[in-house]
Amino acid sequence: MKIVSNSSPLIFFSAIGMLDILADFGDISIPKAVYEEVTKNDLKGSNEVEHADWIKVVEVEDHESVVFSSTLDAGEAQAIALAIKQNADLILLDDLAGRRAATAYGIEVIGTLGLVKVLYQKGRIENLKNVLDELQKHGFWMSTDLYNKMLKD
Repeated sequence: MKIVSNSSPLIFFSAIGMLDILADFGDISIPKAVYEEVTKNDLKGSNEVEHADWIKVVEVEDHESVVFSSTLDAGEAQAIALAIKQNADLILLDDLAGRRAATAYGIEVIGTLGLVKVLYQKGRIENLKNVLDELQKHGFWMSTDLYNKMLKD
């Protein structure tokens, strides 16, 4: 499975010590803008992403992402452009505007919480509550209703 990721899923999975689990899903590619956003700004997960040799960093030409640049940041715009270029099966995106743009281009989208839920359903996460609590501890925002819905479903 070909997967393209934006920065936030990488950052949050790194922050909770679960970045390597993403390698099990398929071939992960990120645009250079995402790589630089994570590694050059000393964000959570920067060291993990920098040393994850299974993440393929791909140069995306400016003209390939220009159609998205007015409403999205460089990482999101390049991630969507890369997903289109590679005919990716899936894109990992949390930002709502980015998710809408990717969906408009027919790309299947899943965010950090959706991926956590899939991992839990597949038995790769034993304690969903602990993972949700860890995500929140590291700055991932979710409403109380969403938190409770995640635990119920």
